[in-house]
Amino acid sequence: MLNINEKAFKTLENKRSTWFLYFISFIESIFFPIPTDIFIIPIALTNKNKVLLITFMTTLFSVLGGIIGYLIGLYFFNEVGKELIGYYSLQEEFNFFTNLITEYGYIFIFIAGFTPLPYKIAAIASGFINMPILIFIISSFFSRGLRFFIVTYISSKVGINAEKIIRKNFLYISIFLFSLVLIIMWFELAK
Repeated sequence: MLNINEKAFKTLENKRSTWFLYFISFIESIFFPIPTDIFIIPIALTNKNKVLLITFMTTLFSVLGGIIGYLIGLYFFNEVGKELIGYYSLQEEFNFFTNLITEYGYIFIFIAGFTPLPYKIAAIASGFINMPILIFIISSFFSRGLRFFIVTYISSKVGINAEKIIRKNFLYISIFLFSLVLIIMWFELAK
């Protein structure tokens, strides 16, 4: 993650900075390699009274980008999807994701949307295997929303040290939520 400094805050205090964040969130779900979190932290810090709105809008734009990724996988895999996967050298990850999505469906989309796994590849893989789009959207919305909420909430409460805390503990947060998903899945399968 980028270090947050005063210059970044000055830039991100601009009223249009939130729209820049939403745009980044959208393209990150399709092809952009830098995680949205890097941009959402300073914006959450400079707009503490709008954390829920910022979280919702960032999530919305991320899922809209994910839908584009899904459509690339569904309709334009040979023309666009292969190029994106090849450009980022993610063929192994794509094959891995495709197998996991086929086997676990929405559970894996939830995990991919929340964790540091490349959500863009999960979106393309979901379209490629023709996962029901409504399931993809719902899983994406909850997982991306939860991820962005945790980042914005911690940022707004902890302040300037949020970046370090999130970076240091993101693996633990991901493991906790992954465990929670497994427990929910276990209860669902036990019915």
